[in-house]
Amino acid sequence: MLRKNSINFLRFLMANIILLAHLAELTKDKSLHFLSLFCKSNLAVSGFFILSGFLVTKSLVNTPNLKMYFLKRAKRILPAYITIIILSVIILSALSTLSYQDYFTNRRTYRYFFWNLFFLNFVEPCLPSVFTTNPIPFINGSLWTMKIEEGFYIVLPMLFYLINKFKNKNTVLVFIYLASILYSHVMLEFLHLPLLEKQLPGKLAYFVMGIYIYLNFDFFIQNKWKFLIGAWFLFLIQMYGLDIDLFFPFVLGVTVLFLAYSLPLLNNFSLKADYTYGIYLYHFPIIQLFVYFEYFQKYNPLFVGIITMLTTYVCAYLSWHLIEKKFLNRK
Repeated sequence: MLRKNSINFLRFLMANIILLAHLAELTKDKSLHFLSLFCKSNLAVSGFFILSGFLVTKSLVNTPNLKMYFLKRAKRILPAYITIIILSVIILSALSTLSYQDYFTNRRTYRYFFWNLFFLNFVEPCLPSVFTTNPIPFINGSLWTMKIEEGFYIVLPMLFYLINKFKNKNTVLVFIYLASILYSHVMLEFLHLPLLEKQLPGKLAYFVMGIYIYLNFDFFIQNKWKFLIGAWFLFLIQMYGLDIDLFFPFVLGVTVLFLAYSLPLLNNFSLKADYTYGIYLYHFPIIQLFVYFEYFQKYNPLFVGIITMLTTYVCAYLSWHLIEKKFLNRK
């Protein structure tokens, strides 16, 4: 039962929601504004965190030692991630208003490479004199979530050590969930530090939902309709009676994993190839390229948007078959 799910489809859907949301955000085109009305990138990113909590917990539980666990995580994440950073630095040098010599001797070029290599995209999100005419000059704004993912991979074994110290594992998870909610609320409402709210402590509640459902999988599946109805009832209470997002990660976690095990026709979606990661990594700079060349202004924005998506799919296809798959298959 655990293996029969539509998680691959949901991940693909979430990646495309983020792509479409960024199309509206990066182009600033009025005819694409409608995308922002129903494509909420924050929801899709949170959904990714929930599925990561579920899937990475499964990986940790089924891996005999921590060395193999971290190796599996590194093989899945690093090859494609490092590739997109290197390609961005090299290919986008052609678009810089600086000469090649000035570009490759510019301190910001190496700051971008170094800080992004260590998942600190927010320190240096731009390359020197690249995309300066775009509404938003960032090279790959999607990479901000990678440090949160990597942080979770590192923290998860520690969480399991803590969880195993107690008889009631769910009590520990509830405590971590509430601590994450409190951190997020304080950062947003009292300290007014949204950048710090977007770090791992503020997003841990979403990962915890994935952990909780994996550790209580049989109980969840047997009672999934009760979970769903109860979750949305709590959401209504929150909407009309609370000033804190106390239940939202719970509601989203239950909904996402309810769907993952309630859409049997999509269980075989993309079983032999996983293009989601490539879509996530490549879509942002590809949109930026199309904006830079003013294709959205010169041609029909909807048509250019479709071409942008197809270009992203091609890059994701190449990323999977030339890089990701090869590293995953290495012993």
